[in-house]
Amino acid sequence: MSTDSEDDKQGKDGKGLRPWLLPADSPGSAGGNQPPETVAGTDKDPAPPSSEDAVSGSAKTSSPQAGSDSGSEADSGEASKAGKPLAGGDQSGSAASRAANGPTAEPRAKRPGRLLSSLSLLLALIALAGAGYLYYLLIYLQPEADTVARIEATDQRMVATDQRMVALDNRLGALASQQRDALAAQQESQEAALAASEAALLTALNDVSQQGPPSAREWQLAEAQYLLRIANHRLLMERDVPSALSLLRAADQILMELDDFSLHTVRARLADEILALSSVEGVDVQGLFLRLEALKGELDQLPLRLPEYLVDDQTEPDPEKSFWAVLGEEFSNYLQLRRFDGSVKPLLAPEEAVYLELNLRLMLERAQLAALRREQLIYQESLITSQEWIEAYLDLEELPVQRMIEELSSLGTLTLDRPLPDISGSLNELASVLRSPS
Repeated sequence: MSTDSEDDKQGKDGKGLRPWLLPADSPGSAGGNQPPETVAGTDKDPAPPSSEDAVSGSAKTSSPQAGSDSGSEADSGEASKAGKPLAGGDQSGSAASRAANGPTAEPRAKRPGRLLSSLSLLLALIALAGAGYLYYLLIYLQPEADTVARIEATDQRMVATDQRMVALDNRLGALASQQRDALAAQQESQEAALAASEAALLTALNDVSQQGPPSAREWQLAEAQYLLRIANHRLLMERDVPSALSLLRAADQILMELDDFSLHTVRARLADEILALSSVEGVDVQGLFLRLEALKGELDQLPLRLPEYLVDDQTEPDPEKSFWAVLGEEFSNYLQLRRFDGSVKPLLAPEEAVYLELNLRLMLERAQLAALRREQLIYQESLITSQEWIEAYLDLEELPVQRMIEELSSLGTLTLDRPLPDISGSLNELASVLRSPS
């Protein structure tokens, strides 16, 4: 395309032939200013010279005379065939031969260019067709395939969802039926229980309406049963033997007033239980607690032990003793050696008497708690510890201290955890008599 345009320009400018195609003795090769002759009626420019044209040109250059002769003949022939006069008739024979050789070399030069352009056009068409095919595959066919796949997946999911919905509906139906059955069964059981309660209530109301007020015998039996129950509670929970014994005797007195032979077994068991409780030496826990409380009130009046001073008797010196013996006796007064059996505890200072009183008070309170709980070991250890502290730090020659020691010794001899008999037999016998029909 660019070559043809340049040739057209050269043809328009009057430079249609290359200078190497002119003979050596031609006016064009010698730098003549005459333009090459052109054939009127032609609209195509000569093609560029090929290798064959270059060879022929060189041959023509070597033989200028032959070239001019053939050129003149060819020019005359072409002019006669075309029927048109040459534009450059006044040029020399070399110019006529150059014009005659131009048409014969032009088809040879245009054939390779047309082949290359045709091949390029064919390749461009093939590339365009391939691009169109790829565009068709990528833009039109693939989205449709993806859309079809997505539609199929959506259909499958919808089918699975429908199946799950059907399964859920079936399950909900089964649960609803089970719930209805359970509610119906529960309602039936409640109705049955309500009917039974109503029947029992009606029966009890009928029995109450048919019966009259309780008799004096029933009141007395109920009172005896209550007394026996309280006696068992006092003995088991509080270990109060005197109270339990008095309650048993009161119940036996009520049964004796009824004078009913059916209560013989009850009174027999009561007699055994009263005898067993009478043989138990009861401990007055309340009195014991109050006695310990009184001892605590006297602690602040107990005097401390004071230091003792030994006074030697002033005897007259023996005149029969020697000087050295008298001197030894004088030195012995300054240094004395004594033997003590056991440990020696130092005396308390007056300001430390408060701590002794507090410790004794705590020990007596501990003994009170042990007496209430019937803990014999803790009770005796508390009293013994209190007595040892009093003997170690207080003045034993004082009368309040002696009374305190005697009281603690007497309280330590009491026994709190004595075995107690079982008095529930009479209560069970009386309950069986009351349950039996009269």
